[in-house]
Amino acid sequence: MKTMFALALALVGIGGAASAQTAAPARDCQLRIDPQSTQWVIAAYDPFSGERATGSFQITYVNDGDRTCRGDVSVRLNGEPYGLESTTVSSASRLPYVLVDEFDGRDLTPYGGVALGQTPRQQLVVEAGQRVIKRYSLSVDDRNLGADGLFQQTVSFAVVRPNMMVEAERQVNLALDVRPSAVMGLAGTFNRRGGVARIDLGELSEGAVSLPVSLWVRSTRGYRVDVSSENQGRLVSGSRGWSVPYSLSLGGERIDLGDPSALRSSPGGGLRDDNYPLVLQVGNVEGARAGRYSDLLTLTLAPF
Repeated sequence: MKTMFALALALVGIGGAASAQTAAPARDCQLRIDPQSTQWVIAAYDPFSGERATGSFQITYVNDGDRTCRGDVSVRLNGEPYGLESTTVSSASRLPYVLVDEFDGRDLTPYGGVALGQTPRQQLVVEAGQRVIKRYSLSVDDRNLGADGLFQQTVSFAVVRPNMMVEAERQVNLALDVRPSAVMGLAGTFNRRGGVARIDLGELSEGAVSLPVSLWVRSTRGYRVDVSSENQGRLVSGSRGWSVPYSLSLGGERIDLGDPSALRSSPGGGLRDDNYPLVLQVGNVEGARAGRYSDLLTLTLAPF
């Protein structure tokens, strides 16, 4: 009798454990938003390259629950005005941007603080235990770019149920990193041969010669233009040794051609769009033999 009684207790114990396992409740939708990176940066962007400021980024939506998750993807601002803000130049304008779902072309840009889709085709569906990967493109409008450096804004991606309850939410930092950059060129009347601009001075005579050419510079910040003369400030006639001295000014600033010299813009951040007329001051031409006189100027531009 004692043996049977002890066995009955053991059976009751086993039955109680099995009952507890089958009574575990099913988990509801449990959604996670898992971006490939929380920093969506369009890196090393050159505003003078002619390329668009755009990038593609990825988010994985993971359902850790036992029931299907359904909702609309929403992008919200965190209480600040729309647009990427410069982290270095407070006076620079915010840069507009566009966020687009690459799968269906849906515009998720939070122009008014929040972007939320309502149509069924835009609804996100993640089955129990599954994950859905979506890609989004970020494009920035740089037409009002006021400086180089980092422009950024933090937004929140959320999945919102039809009853407007937020199922999941995750912050992402949108950014455009503008590298210091500068370009220059000549405008006016000149010829180009072998990649070298050739300016015809006409018949040489002593005095100032305003050339029909100007130097233009576009830069994201202050810059310098280094100028060097192959003949150290002399127009030379072939290999005969005849020469005529001259000097150069850019936008009214005299450049020393005897030694490498530089034109410096004003310092500080901010986009530059400058134009410098070229003026030559030709020296004494008396006694110079007839012929073709020339010099080669090399201009090198660098932001600082």
